[in-house]
Amino acid sequence: MNTPTYGLWLLFGVVLTPLYLMLAGWIFGRPRQLRMPVVGVGFLIGLTVVAWGGMALFALLLGALS
Repeated sequence: MNTPTYGLWLLFGVVLTPLYLMLAGWIFGRPRQLRMPVVGVGFLIGLTVVAWGGMALFALLLGALS
């Protein structure tokens, strides 16, 4: 394994473990409520879209200024 492969294992296997456990708790936890996992996953998707959108706009702005 080379360095990028170690980084991927570290990111997806170790750093994101609390996120995986939180999602599993929302989906498989008791009492079962459909609303909580849907709201939680929607919130996480919304945060991801806002973060990626902000980074894309910032990259466009930097490209236009340079």
